[in-house]
Amino acid sequence: MKLSRLAYMGLAAAVITGCSSVEKERASGGFEYVNIQPTSALDIPGDLEQPEKGSKYRIPETDIAQAPIGHRVNITAPQQVRPLGLGSRVLETETETRVYFDVVDGMGDSVAEFVRQAARDVLKRRNLEWQEVNENRWLTEQMTIQQTIDGEGGFLGFGGESDSELERTFRYELLQETESHKRTTSLRVNVNDFTQVVGGEEKVVAPLIVRNLETDLLNAIISEVNRKQQLAVARNKAEGIDTRLSQAAEGHSIFVVEDNFDQAWPLVNLALEEIGFEVDDLNRESGTYFVEYSEPGSGFLFIGGDDYENLGIAEGEYEFWLLDDGENTSVTVYKDDKLVSDEWMNKVFEAFKAAVKQQSKL
Repeated sequence: MKLSRLAYMGLAAAVITGCSSVEKERASGGFEYVNIQPTSALDIPGDLEQPEKGSKYRIPETDIAQAPIGHRVNITAPQQVRPLGLGSRVLETETETRVYFDVVDGMGDSVAEFVRQAARDVLKRRNLEWQEVNENRWLTEQMTIQQTIDGEGGFLGFGGESDSELERTFRYELLQETESHKRTTSLRVNVNDFTQVVGGEEKVVAPLIVRNLETDLLNAIISEVNRKQQLAVARNKAEGIDTRLSQAAEGHSIFVVEDNFDQAWPLVNLALEEIGFEVDDLNRESGTYFVEYSEPGSGFLFIGGDDYENLGIAEGEYEFWLLDDGENTSVTVYKDDKLVSDEWMNKVFEAFKAAVKQQSKL
């Protein structure tokens, strides 16, 4: 099989793959049935009762002369949209070539922009030129592919007794829809203006061929979203999780751990132990750690030295309350059922921040 590019051949990789596996797309085995001629009537011996003829199960006459049979039958399997990336999914009732993405760690502030950038990168990698009709709709330039298909079964179901020239033209359309809450976006791929000409004559192709072209591009974008998300998570882990000193709506000081509650909960435990707070009890449901602080070297039968610095705060029991705040987790501190002072929070902040970052890297 011979291939040539006429325009932006980003699809070439998919086409070449099809050519290399052309034998898998052709029916194989024996085709003796092709030459079997149907009998005109049922031959019943004379000594048997002749059955009554009925039309209930009669096979209607159809014009099947041009239908592919034998080795000309194309057995290409339909490609499936593969939601392999974290947060990607396909609806069971979906009839379009579409995938949904829910925001997950590593996608930043906008899942829509994260997916949009992944789609751009795939189009660039495939050398596809496109126009952004608006923020949520893109059209690629029309592409033309020429192929020479052989007569031995042909390619994609267009076989004949001699080689033929196949020309295919189409463009991709990408459509993105984002939910109002901004935490979910969908991406749909359409193939528009599709035509296929074989031997100078335009041919109608099975919907499967067009659907596979759409699926091929969408799966490539899903893989790119997954790759970018995994890299971002690894990069964030290498940098560690930040903590900042902020104020609650009521005006008191709080620590804000820049990660969700599920990630922050165990990190805060380890960080508190590292800076001198011994965890006596905890309640994950209420997000509370019950701790006791002792100055370095003040423990019973103290020998040697502790591996944390003196925070300059009063010894005693404290409660650290963690509150889920979406992508972040706020930490409020109490002593004797009262909020600690802003001065107390300032004294502990740097040590707490460093401990959280260090533990998140492990």
